[in-house]
Order: sequence, then C-alpha cells, then structure tokens
Amino acid sequence: MPVHIGEMTSEVTVVEGELPLSPSQIQKLVSLVASEMERAKRSAQRINEATSVQESVAPPISLGK
Repeated sequence: MPVHIGEMTSEVTVVEGELPLSPSQIQKLVSLVASEMERAKRSAQRINEATSVQESVAPPISLGK
C-alpha cells in the first residue's frame, strides 16, 4: 500500500497477525512523520512570507506638491 506524505513516498506492507514493528518503533515513526510535517509547514510559511507583497515594506510615495 503506497503512503504519500508531502514529498515522501513509501511502500508499506502489512502482514496479518502480529505487527511487524514494536510499539516503540511505531512511536518513533509517528514522531518522525509528525516532525517532518511540521518542518514542511514552517518551510511553506517562510516561503509564503518571503514571496508575499506587503504594503508596509516601502514608505509611501508623495506625488507632487
């Protein structure tokens, strides 16, 4: 069964009966996936902030007097 998380793709096989991973391995995997998702979210926010146009970036321009 393919699992897609952002840019990461992994092939996962599940066997009937006992889980092939220990509870601590599953916890580590979940923690890694959660931290990668948070990193990707922060990266997307930084990219969005860096590429957005903000009015307060430049002082107002006076057009003649």
